[in-house]
This record gives sequence, C-alpha cells and structure tokens, in this order.
Amino acid sequence: MTGAEILVAMLRAYRVEVVFGLPGDTGVAFYDALERQDAIRHVMTRDERSAAFMADAYARLRGKPGVCEGPSGGGATYMLPGIAEAHHSSVPVLAITTDNALAMEHQGALTALDQEGLYRPVTKWTTTVKRADLIPHLVRRAFRLMTTGRPGAVHLAFPKDVLEESVEPGDLHAEEACTVCPAYRTRPDRAAVEAAAQLLARAERPVMLCGGGVHLSGAYTEVQALAELVGMPVATSINGKGSLSERHPLSLGVTGANGGRPFVHELVNDSDLILIVGSRVNYVTTNDWRTPPRQYRGAIVQIDIDGAEVGNNLRVEVGLVGDARLALQDLVAAMSESAAPRRVGSDKLTTGFSEAIRRHVEAWRACDHAKAVSAEKPIRPQRVIQTIADLVPDTAVIVADPGTATPFVAAGYALAHAGRYTVIPRAHGGLGYAVPASLGASLAVPGSTIICLTGDGSFGFSVGELETIARLGRKVVVIQFNNGTYGWIKALQHFHYDDRYFGVDFTQQDCAAIARAFGWLGIRVTEPHDVEDAVHAGLRSATPAFIDIVSADEVEETPPVIGWQEAEARRRRQP
Repeated sequence: MTGAEILVAMLRAYRVEVVFGLPGDTGVAFYDALERQDAIRHVMTRDERSAAFMADAYARLRGKPGVCEGPSGGGATYMLPGIAEAHHSSVPVLAITTDNALAMEHQGALTALDQEGLYRPVTKWTTTVKRADLIPHLVRRAFRLMTTGRPGAVHLAFPKDVLEESVEPGDLHAEEACTVCPAYRTRPDRAAVEAAAQLLARAERPVMLCGGGVHLSGAYTEVQALAELVGMPVATSINGKGSLSERHPLSLGVTGANGGRPFVHELVNDSDLILIVGSRVNYVTTNDWRTPPRQYRGAIVQIDIDGAEVGNNLRVEVGLVGDARLALQDLVAAMSESAAPRRVGSDKLTTGFSEAIRRHVEAWRACDHAKAVSAEKPIRPQRVIQTIADLVPDTAVIVADPGTATPFVAAGYALAHAGRYTVIPRAHGGLGYAVPASLGASLAVPGSTIICLTGDGSFGFSVGELETIARLGRKVVVIQFNNGTYGWIKALQHFHYDDRYFGVDFTQQDCAAIARAFGWLGIRVTEPHDVEDAVHAGLRSATPAFIDIVSADEVEETPPVIGWQEAEARRRRQP
C-alpha cells in the first residue's frame, strides 16, 4: 500500500465520516486514495481556513474528532486560524497538511516552510511523518491526544514522497476508545469529592457556574441533578450556554462581560459558594475579575479535566480534577449519602436569595421584550433574535459569528433544552467563522435546522463558502446583520476614544443579491415588520436562504456588553 492509502485506511478505521479541505499539488496522492473509496466523504471548500472552521463545528456537535486537510505553503498557513480556534476551545480537530518531498528539504523549494514550527503553538502535538510505515502509529497517537485529557487540535504533515511510498501496511487497527471524545474518562479523588460535598451542604446561597467542559463531557443530566438536589441556581459562560435548559427555574443564563445578564453578577457576588464546572474563568467570564472578584469571600469548588486550570485564576477551596460528568455524578452520590440533600425551593435556599432570583429574571425578561418588539430603524438586533426564538424549532442549532450576534444570542436567546445548541468561537473570535461552520454543523447533525448568524464584516471573509453550501445542497438559513461597519471596533472607538472613528466603515452592500448569484434564496429586509415574513420564507425554502437585515450597529444599539452599558449610562448622566 502507498502511504496515502494507509492514511485513508487509518481514517476509515477511526470511523471518520467527512474530511474538509481543498487540493494542492503536494496532496494529489491523498486525493487519489480518497477517490478510490466510498466510506469517507470529502467536502471541497473554497478556503483552507473555512475547512478548519467546518471541522471545528462538526467536532463540537458530533462528539468525535473533526478532520481538515490542505496543501503545503499557503494552504498550511491559511488553515492556521481555524486550528487555533479549535485548539484553544478544547475541540478535537486533526489538521492534515501535505508538504514537499523530504528529498527537497533545505533546497529553497517552492512553498517550503517549517510546518511543525508553524503549528506548535496552536496544537497539542505536531509532527512530520517521515516514513510511510509509521503512519498507523502516528495516526493512533494523534487521535489519542485529541480525545484524552483536555481535548484539542493535533497536526500531521505528510511529505509528498511519503504519501507515494509503497510499503507493507502493518497493523491498521484503531484505538476504539479514541474514536469519540472524551476518551478514557477519569474520576476525581474521593476525599476531595467528600470535602466538596460538605461545603455544598453547609452553603446557604450556592451558585453553579458552567463552562464549555459541560458540553465536552455531556454532563447535562448531572448538572440538573446536582442543581435540583442542592437547590442551586446555574449560570454559564458563553461556551457553557445550554449546560442547563434556560427555561429551568434554576437557570440564570449567561454571566460575564460579553452577553452576561447584569442581575446574574449581583447574585453570583451575593453567593457564599461557587461551584465552577469546566470553565477556565478568564476575565470575560468573570466580568473583568468582578464576578466573582478575586477577593471573593465565599468558598470556591472547581471541577476541571486539567489540573493546571484548578485555582489558576481564583482561590479554590477544593479542586476536583477529572471528567465533569463523572465528578458531578460523584458529588450527587456524596451529597445523597452523607450530606443533607436539598430540593428546589427548600428552606436551605434562603428566601431572600430565591426571591431575588425570581424578581431579577422577571425584570430582565420584561426589559428584553420591549427591545424585541421595537419598530425602530435600522432594525434592532433584539427583534431579530426574538423572531428566531419565536419561529425556529427549539432544537435548532444557532451558529454565530463574533461581533453583533454573540452578546445578543448569549443574553437574549433562551435555550429550551440542555445541550450544545449554540456554536460560537470564543477562543480567538475570528471573523468568517459562522458561514463555513454552519456547513460543518449541518453535516454533524443532519436533519436539524441550522441558523447561521453573521455580520457583513464577517461575510467578506467567507462569501465563497456560499457556493460550497449550495453545491452540497445543505439547508442552511443565514441571517446577516448588515450595518456597513466593523461594529465591535467602532463601539470601542465610541465608548473609549471620543467617537474618533477610523478604519471601521465600509460600503454597505446588498448581500442578498450576492447570495442569489450563488443559487440561494436571497431576501433583503429594511423594515422591522418584514423580519418575521423573511425568516418564515427562509425556513420554508427548498434551497439555502440568505436573509440580509439592514440593522443597527453597536453604536446605535448598545449590546449586552457590561462595560459598554456602564459607559453608556455614564454618558447619559453627563450634563
């Protein structure tokens, strides 16, 4: 077998269903091997960056590694942003690149570069495969590293002559446990679990804060079970959104600087214990270290798969190092066996605390509703989010770009079910993510309604993938906030640089017309009362649909970003 055939055989052994990428001259042998089999689908993209974004979203929703590939030189460099996003979001993605023949090393060959050096900062592991007979071993190592411990991205570079080399194939088996993620789950120390259970039993106003680790572990049942047993409200980071149904009476919604509900910060800071589950609690999640403050007076219990993260940013009373689902199962068992269990609304959850939760949630919903029915022009993002909530199935997957969509989805779109129903790039926030990622999502959860929320700034990065989605016949509804600006940066210039706008405004285009040129249903919306009909039409369309909404930017409508809302309030108080 050739090296390329061995590589494809190993991908098949790991039950890889789809590879995202595009061809280059160093990878023709790999493409030939893919063509001569029918188990793995190849999705030809229009940009290697898009291929990585597709693999990222696919892996998040499928619960198994995503795979993307690209050629040497520019292909390897273009793929890097998507691999960085996946890796720092703890998403298992295998990046395959091809390269010049080993015989051409150090001879100034076209497209030559140090691929291992390029990928080392953004992967758990990177290596160049220098012999075809090593491919089975190195692929097994790649899948093991992607799926164990804290998941992440791995990179394998295949020189052209290694792919073309013929060798005896050797052992082509897969490590069964590592075909899915997480693999080889670990339990925390029993004594630490008992100590955490005792702290929870004594707490009067505990709060749980869930991050993306809940999704990676699939710990939804366990989050709800412990919350109800203890009578403990649940807040989430943006990555953790959906850890608990946001219609559950104990759900507080998202906390943090971006998309956090202000009342949640008050409740978190008024708590006497915080249980952190699968979150690195960075400055965004903690609202610039104010929620909770670094000098938080209560106890903190932190669960994380990576011991290096426990206590890294906040003082922790008890750390539980292990899989989130197993750790929560053990906590529930310990609370049930040796501590006084509590139920929702029990006396142990103090009357004042429970009443504060109810009052704050009702006030938030009333305020948000006023914006959701606004007839202001340009169209307010809240009206768009509310229309989506009213019309799409409650199992729809929302794929959102950074920028306008993220804080409004985080704060205003209430998930009916626990699960990963929102996909948002929170590690690096690269523009151009949502359109290609929505294709990855549609392949990961076939039959689900996929709603892509993008902005016109981001659209310019990924417009070519409209052709890919149309070519594959995927039913995706793209809803674009069209405001003719890089609104996030414009808002920073507005709030912090005295409205000195520079380098942020561009020509506002009819992007629906562009979409129609790619074979999409394209609808441009300028009137608030037309939003509902446009979304209805998009959902009913037999083709992918692009709804271009002329909307308010972040200066005209301040998003739920706490620092900006505070700055806006100060402006209004000035004489």
